[in-house]
Amino acid sequence: MRGFFISIFLLILITFDQNMLVALNDPEGGETGKSDTVKALVISENSDLSSSIENMSGEEIFHLIDSLLDKNAVPVSLIQEINEYAESRYLKHDYYVSLTSFYDPSIYPAQGIYGEWNTEVLHSYKPEDELPDTLSCLILEDTANYCNFNMPVEGILTSPFGWRDGKNHNGIDIDLHVWDPVHAAFDGMVRIAKYHGGYGRVVVIRHYNGLETLYAHLHRLKVKPGDIVESGQVIGLGGSSGNSTGSHLHFEMRLKGKPLNPLSIVSLKEGKLYNDTILLKKNRWSYVAIPKGVKYHTVKRGDFLYRISKQYGVSINELCELNGIRRNSVLQVGRKLRISS
Repeated sequence: MRGFFISIFLLILITFDQNMLVALNDPEGGETGKSDTVKALVISENSDLSSSIENMSGEEIFHLIDSLLDKNAVPVSLIQEINEYAESRYLKHDYYVSLTSFYDPSIYPAQGIYGEWNTEVLHSYKPEDELPDTLSCLILEDTANYCNFNMPVEGILTSPFGWRDGKNHNGIDIDLHVWDPVHAAFDGMVRIAKYHGGYGRVVVIRHYNGLETLYAHLHRLKVKPGDIVESGQVIGLGGSSGNSTGSHLHFEMRLKGKPLNPLSIVSLKEGKLYNDTILLKKNRWSYVAIPKGVKYHTVKRGDFLYRISKQYGVSINELCELNGIRRNSVLQVGRKLRISS
Protein backbone atom coordinates (compact mmCIF):
# COMPACT_ATOMS: atom_id res chain seq x y z
CA MET A 1 0.00 0.00 0.00
CA ARG A 2 2.98 2.34 0.20
CA GLY A 3 2.49 2.95 -3.51
CA PHE A 4 -0.96 4.30 -2.78
CA PHE A 5 0.27 6.68 -0.09
CA ILE A 6 2.96 8.01 -2.41
CA SER A 7 0.47 8.41 -5.26
CA ILE A 8 -1.84 10.47 -3.06
CA PHE A 9 1.16 12.52 -1.95
CA LEU A 10 2.06 13.23 -5.57
CA LEU A 11 -1.51 14.25 -6.40
CA ILE A 12 -1.47 16.66 -3.47
CA LEU A 13 1.88 18.14 -4.47
CA ILE A 14 0.83 18.95 -8.02
CA THR A 15 -1.96 21.14 -6.64
CA PHE A 16 0.56 23.47 -5.03
CA ASP A 17 1.14 26.81 -6.72
CA GLN A 18 4.65 26.61 -8.19
CA ASN A 19 5.37 30.11 -6.90
CA MET A 20 5.06 28.78 -3.37
CA LEU A 21 7.89 26.27 -3.76
CA VAL A 22 11.46 27.04 -2.77
CA ALA A 23 14.50 24.91 -3.40
CA LEU A 24 16.15 25.01 -0.01
CA ASN A 25 14.43 26.35 3.09
CA ASP A 26 11.02 27.00 4.49
CA PRO A 27 10.80 30.83 4.63
CA GLU A 28 8.63 30.74 7.75
CA GLY A 29 10.63 28.44 9.93
CA GLY A 30 13.85 27.75 8.04
CA GLU A 31 15.54 24.42 8.66
CA THR A 32 14.64 24.61 12.34
CA GLY A 33 10.95 25.03 11.50
CA LYS A 34 10.64 21.68 9.72
CA SER A 35 9.13 18.64 11.37
CA ASP A 36 11.36 15.71 12.29
CA THR A 37 9.78 13.60 9.56
CA VAL A 38 10.50 16.19 6.90
CA LYS A 39 14.04 16.70 8.23
CA ALA A 40 14.68 12.99 7.84
CA LEU A 41 13.74 13.16 4.18
CA VAL A 42 15.43 16.40 3.16
CA ILE A 43 17.66 15.52 0.25
CA SER A 44 21.41 15.71 0.58
CA GLU A 45 24.26 14.21 -1.41
CA ASN A 46 24.53 11.28 0.99
CA SER A 47 20.81 10.61 1.60
CA ASP A 48 18.88 7.66 0.24
CA LEU A 49 15.24 8.63 -0.15
CA SER A 50 14.22 5.23 -1.53
CA SER A 51 15.34 3.36 1.56
CA SER A 52 13.90 6.08 3.82
CA ILE A 53 10.38 5.77 2.37
CA GLU A 54 10.66 2.00 2.08
CA ASN A 55 11.18 1.81 5.84
CA MET A 56 8.31 4.14 6.68
CA SER A 57 4.93 2.86 7.84
CA GLY A 58 1.69 4.13 6.33
CA GLU A 59 1.12 6.29 9.41
CA GLU A 60 4.57 7.86 9.05
CA ILE A 61 3.89 8.65 5.39
CA PHE A 62 0.63 10.32 6.37
CA HIS A 63 2.56 12.39 8.94
CA LEU A 64 4.95 13.38 6.17
CA ILE A 65 2.07 14.52 3.98
CA ASP A 66 0.48 16.43 6.86
CA SER A 67 3.80 18.09 7.68
CA LEU A 68 4.29 19.24 4.10
CA LEU A 69 0.74 20.55 3.83
CA ASP A 70 1.36 22.69 6.90
CA LYS A 71 4.18 24.45 5.08
CA ASN A 72 3.88 27.50 2.88
CA ALA A 73 6.70 26.12 0.78
CA VAL A 74 8.01 22.66 -0.05
CA PRO A 75 11.59 21.92 -1.16
CA VAL A 76 11.66 21.30 -4.88
CA SER A 77 14.44 18.75 -4.43
CA LEU A 78 12.18 16.72 -2.14
CA ILE A 79 9.40 16.68 -4.73
CA GLN A 80 11.78 15.66 -7.49
CA GLU A 81 13.28 12.82 -5.48
CA ILE A 82 9.89 11.44 -4.47
CA ASN A 83 8.67 11.70 -8.06
CA GLU A 84 11.68 9.74 -9.29
CA TYR A 85 11.26 7.12 -6.58
CA ALA A 86 7.54 6.67 -7.22
CA GLU A 87 8.04 6.45 -10.97
CA SER A 88 10.75 3.83 -10.71
CA ARG A 89 9.03 1.71 -8.07
CA TYR A 90 5.28 2.09 -8.65
CA LEU A 91 4.08 4.00 -11.68
CA LYS A 92 5.13 1.30 -14.14
CA HIS A 93 3.05 -1.39 -12.45
CA ASP A 94 -0.60 -2.14 -13.27
CA TYR A 95 -1.53 -2.49 -9.62
CA TYR A 96 -0.54 1.11 -8.90
CA VAL A 97 -2.99 2.42 -11.48
CA SER A 98 -5.75 0.18 -10.18
CA LEU A 99 -5.17 1.14 -6.55
CA THR A 100 -5.80 4.80 -7.30
CA SER A 101 -9.36 3.93 -8.27
CA PHE A 102 -10.07 2.67 -4.76
CA TYR A 103 -9.80 6.23 -3.48
CA ASP A 104 -11.57 9.18 -5.05
CA PRO A 105 -11.94 12.76 -3.78
CA SER A 106 -15.67 12.68 -4.68
CA ILE A 107 -18.22 11.44 -2.16
CA TYR A 108 -19.31 8.96 -4.82
CA PRO A 109 -17.14 5.89 -5.51
CA ALA A 110 -15.09 5.92 -8.74
CA GLN A 111 -16.59 9.23 -9.83
CA GLY A 112 -13.44 9.92 -11.82
CA ILE A 113 -14.33 6.95 -14.03
CA TYR A 114 -18.03 7.63 -14.42
CA GLY A 115 -18.49 11.37 -14.05
CA GLU A 116 -22.11 10.93 -12.98
CA TRP A 117 -24.24 9.48 -10.22
CA ASN A 118 -27.62 8.32 -11.55
CA THR A 119 -30.10 6.87 -9.06
CA GLU A 120 -32.82 6.10 -11.62
CA VAL A 121 -31.31 4.45 -14.72
CA LEU A 122 -29.65 1.07 -14.15
CA HIS A 123 -27.25 1.27 -17.08
CA SER A 124 -27.03 4.90 -18.12
CA TYR A 125 -23.84 4.49 -20.13
CA LYS A 126 -23.73 4.77 -23.89
CA PRO A 127 -22.81 1.59 -25.82
CA GLU A 128 -19.88 3.37 -27.42
CA ASP A 129 -18.39 4.37 -24.06
CA GLU A 130 -14.99 2.83 -23.60
CA LEU A 131 -13.26 1.90 -20.41
CA PRO A 132 -10.15 3.92 -19.64
CA ASP A 133 -6.89 2.25 -20.64
CA THR A 134 -5.69 2.58 -17.08
CA LEU A 135 -8.21 -0.04 -15.99
CA SER A 136 -6.54 -2.92 -17.80
CA CYS A 137 -5.89 -4.30 -14.33
CA LEU A 138 -8.54 -4.20 -11.61
CA ILE A 139 -7.95 -5.00 -7.95
CA LEU A 140 -11.02 -6.62 -6.39
CA GLU A 141 -9.86 -7.43 -2.90
CA ASP A 142 -7.57 -5.54 -0.55
CA THR A 143 -7.35 -7.70 2.56
CA ALA A 144 -4.76 -5.43 4.19
CA ASN A 145 -7.46 -2.76 4.45
CA TYR A 146 -10.33 -5.18 5.12
CA CYS A 147 -11.78 -4.71 1.62
CA ASN A 148 -12.90 -8.31 1.17
CA PHE A 149 -15.30 -10.30 -1.01
CA ASN A 150 -18.43 -12.09 0.13
CA MET A 151 -20.76 -14.31 -1.87
CA PRO A 152 -24.16 -12.61 -2.31
CA VAL A 153 -25.84 -15.97 -1.56
CA GLU A 154 -24.76 -19.58 -1.21
CA GLY A 155 -26.64 -21.63 -3.76
CA ILE A 156 -26.69 -23.69 -6.92
CA LEU A 157 -26.09 -22.07 -10.29
CA THR A 158 -29.32 -22.32 -12.30
CA SER A 159 -28.35 -20.24 -15.34
CA PRO A 160 -24.87 -19.14 -16.47
CA PHE A 161 -23.67 -15.95 -18.16
CA GLY A 162 -24.05 -15.82 -21.95
CA TRP A 163 -26.51 -16.36 -24.78
CA ARG A 164 -29.95 -17.50 -23.61
CA ASP A 165 -33.41 -17.50 -25.19
CA GLY A 166 -32.27 -15.45 -28.17
CA LYS A 167 -30.54 -12.74 -26.14
CA ASN A 168 -27.55 -12.26 -23.90
CA HIS A 169 -27.96 -13.15 -20.25
CA ASN A 170 -25.72 -10.53 -18.66
CA GLY A 171 -25.39 -12.19 -15.28
CA ILE A 172 -25.78 -15.48 -13.49
CA ASP A 173 -28.77 -16.94 -11.65
CA ILE A 174 -28.26 -18.53 -8.23
CA ASP A 175 -30.99 -20.53 -6.54
CA LEU A 176 -32.37 -19.33 -3.21
CA HIS A 177 -35.52 -19.36 -1.10
CA VAL A 178 -37.83 -16.40 -0.61
CA TRP A 179 -36.67 -14.34 2.39
CA ASP A 180 -33.08 -15.63 2.16
CA PRO A 181 -30.68 -12.73 2.96
CA VAL A 182 -28.71 -11.32 0.01
CA HIS A 183 -25.32 -9.77 0.80
CA ALA A 184 -23.18 -7.07 -0.80
CA ALA A 185 -20.24 -8.63 -2.64
CA PHE A 186 -17.81 -5.75 -1.94
CA ASP A 187 -17.66 -2.46 -0.05
CA GLY A 188 -19.33 0.40 -1.86
CA MET A 189 -22.28 2.80 -2.12
CA VAL A 190 -25.81 1.95 -3.18
CA ARG A 191 -26.63 3.71 -6.44
CA ILE A 192 -30.05 2.17 -7.13
CA ALA A 193 -32.59 0.44 -4.89
CA LYS A 194 -36.03 0.30 -6.49
CA TYR A 195 -38.53 -1.72 -8.51
CA HIS A 196 -37.35 -1.79 -12.10
CA GLY A 197 -39.31 -3.69 -14.77
CA GLY A 198 -37.97 -7.16 -15.59
CA TYR A 199 -35.38 -6.96 -12.80
CA GLY A 200 -38.11 -6.56 -10.18
CA ARG A 201 -36.79 -5.17 -6.93
CA VAL A 202 -33.17 -4.50 -7.70
CA VAL A 203 -30.09 -3.08 -5.96
CA VAL A 204 -27.06 -1.70 -7.78
CA ILE A 205 -23.90 -1.00 -5.77
CA ARG A 206 -20.94 0.95 -7.11
CA HIS A 207 -17.63 -0.08 -5.63
CA TYR A 208 -14.48 1.93 -5.10
CA ASN A 209 -12.57 0.31 -7.96
CA GLY A 210 -15.27 1.23 -10.51
CA LEU A 211 -16.99 -2.14 -10.56
CA GLU A 212 -20.77 -2.22 -10.14
CA THR A 213 -22.72 -5.24 -8.89
CA LEU A 214 -26.44 -5.80 -9.47
CA TYR A 215 -28.82 -7.93 -7.39
CA ALA A 216 -32.24 -8.57 -8.96
CA HIS A 217 -35.62 -10.26 -8.29
CA LEU A 218 -35.48 -9.38 -4.59
CA HIS A 219 -38.52 -9.73 -2.35
CA ARG A 220 -37.55 -6.87 -0.03
CA LEU A 221 -35.03 -4.01 -0.20
CA LYS A 222 -32.93 -3.32 2.88
CA VAL A 223 -30.95 -0.32 1.57
CA LYS A 224 -31.55 2.96 -0.24
CA PRO A 225 -29.53 5.07 -2.71
CA GLY A 226 -26.56 6.74 -1.05
CA ASP A 227 -26.15 4.11 1.67
CA ILE A 228 -22.54 3.06 2.26
CA VAL A 229 -22.38 -0.72 2.59
CA GLU A 230 -19.70 -3.18 3.58
CA SER A 231 -18.92 -6.53 2.03
CA GLY A 232 -21.25 -9.13 3.50
CA GLN A 233 -23.88 -6.62 4.62
CA VAL A 234 -27.50 -7.66 3.98
CA ILE A 235 -28.92 -5.45 1.20
CA GLY A 236 -32.16 -7.30 0.52
CA LEU A 237 -34.15 -10.50 0.85
CA GLY A 238 -34.40 -13.03 -1.95
CA GLY A 239 -37.54 -13.49 -3.97
CA SER A 240 -39.04 -13.75 -7.43
CA SER A 241 -40.10 -10.20 -8.32
CA GLY A 242 -40.09 -8.92 -11.88
CA ASN A 243 -39.66 -11.22 -14.87
CA SER A 244 -38.88 -14.40 -12.95
CA THR A 245 -40.24 -17.96 -13.09
CA GLY A 246 -39.09 -18.86 -9.58
CA SER A 247 -37.17 -17.55 -6.62
CA HIS A 248 -33.52 -16.90 -7.44
CA LEU A 249 -30.91 -14.15 -7.40
CA HIS A 250 -29.87 -12.63 -10.71
CA PHE A 251 -26.34 -11.33 -10.08
CA GLU A 252 -24.37 -9.10 -12.45
CA MET A 253 -20.91 -7.55 -12.47
CA ARG A 254 -20.42 -4.55 -14.75
CA LEU A 255 -17.73 -1.98 -15.40
CA LYS A 256 -19.03 1.26 -16.89
CA GLY A 257 -22.13 -0.60 -18.02
CA LYS A 258 -20.25 -3.41 -19.74
CA PRO A 259 -21.11 -6.86 -18.35
CA LEU A 260 -18.38 -9.16 -17.06
CA ASN A 261 -18.89 -12.88 -16.54
CA PRO A 262 -19.04 -13.48 -12.76
CA LEU A 263 -18.10 -17.13 -13.32
CA SER A 264 -14.72 -15.97 -14.65
CA ILE A 265 -14.12 -14.04 -11.44
CA VAL A 266 -15.80 -16.03 -8.66
CA SER A 267 -15.60 -19.73 -7.84
CA LEU A 268 -19.12 -20.69 -6.81
CA LYS A 269 -17.84 -24.03 -5.56
CA GLU A 270 -15.44 -22.41 -3.07
CA GLY A 271 -17.39 -19.19 -2.56
CA LYS A 272 -14.39 -16.95 -3.15
CA LEU A 273 -12.53 -15.01 -5.84
CA TYR A 274 -10.15 -16.89 -8.12
CA ASN A 275 -7.68 -14.05 -7.59
CA ASP A 276 -7.74 -10.65 -5.92
CA THR A 277 -6.81 -9.04 -9.25
CA ILE A 278 -8.36 -9.42 -12.71
CA LEU A 279 -7.03 -8.43 -16.10
CA LEU A 280 -9.48 -6.94 -18.60
CA LYS A 281 -9.11 -7.86 -22.25
CA LYS A 282 -11.25 -6.09 -24.82
CA ASN A 283 -13.26 -8.19 -27.25
CA ARG A 284 -15.68 -7.22 -29.99
CA TRP A 285 -18.60 -6.37 -27.73
CA SER A 286 -17.33 -5.99 -24.20
CA TYR A 287 -14.44 -7.04 -21.97
CA VAL A 288 -13.27 -10.43 -20.81
CA ALA A 289 -12.27 -10.71 -17.16
CA ILE A 290 -9.23 -12.93 -16.57
CA PRO A 291 -8.02 -13.61 -13.03
CA LYS A 292 -4.35 -12.78 -12.72
CA GLY A 293 -2.11 -15.84 -13.03
CA VAL A 294 -4.62 -17.99 -14.90
CA LYS A 295 -3.19 -20.38 -17.51
CA TYR A 296 -4.71 -21.05 -20.94
CA HIS A 297 -4.47 -23.68 -23.66
CA THR A 298 -4.80 -22.68 -27.30
CA VAL A 299 -6.93 -25.23 -29.14
CA LYS A 300 -5.06 -26.96 -31.97
CA ARG A 301 -6.40 -29.11 -34.79
CA GLY A 302 -7.36 -32.52 -33.44
CA ASP A 303 -7.79 -31.33 -29.82
CA PHE A 304 -10.75 -32.53 -27.78
CA LEU A 305 -11.69 -32.14 -24.13
CA TYR A 306 -10.49 -35.55 -22.97
CA ARG A 307 -7.04 -35.02 -24.45
CA ILE A 308 -6.75 -31.51 -22.97
CA SER A 309 -7.92 -32.72 -19.54
CA LYS A 310 -5.27 -35.45 -19.53
CA GLN A 311 -2.57 -33.06 -20.72
CA TYR A 312 -3.09 -30.65 -17.83
CA GLY A 313 -4.53 -32.95 -15.17
CA VAL A 314 -7.84 -31.08 -15.09
CA SER A 315 -11.17 -32.90 -15.13
CA ILE A 316 -13.53 -32.42 -18.08
CA ASN A 317 -16.20 -31.10 -15.71
CA GLU A 318 -13.78 -28.46 -14.41
CA LEU A 319 -12.80 -27.47 -17.96
CA CYS A 320 -16.48 -27.05 -18.83
CA GLU A 321 -17.14 -25.02 -15.68
CA LEU A 322 -14.10 -22.75 -16.15
CA ASN A 323 -14.97 -22.01 -19.79
CA GLY A 324 -18.78 -22.05 -19.71
CA ILE A 325 -19.01 -24.88 -22.24
CA ARG A 326 -20.62 -28.34 -22.43
CA ARG A 327 -19.00 -31.72 -22.95
CA ASN A 328 -20.29 -31.80 -26.52
CA SER A 329 -19.23 -28.26 -27.37
CA VAL A 330 -17.28 -27.87 -30.62
CA LEU A 331 -13.75 -26.60 -29.95
CA GLN A 332 -12.71 -24.05 -32.54
CA VAL A 333 -9.05 -24.03 -33.54
CA GLY A 334 -7.33 -21.00 -32.04
CA ARG A 335 -9.74 -20.64 -29.14
CA LYS A 336 -8.12 -20.22 -25.72
CA LEU A 337 -9.40 -22.57 -23.05
CA ARG A 338 -8.83 -21.75 -19.41
CA ILE A 339 -7.12 -24.68 -17.71
CA SER A 340 -6.47 -23.27 -14.23
CA SER A 341 -8.29 -21.20 -11.67
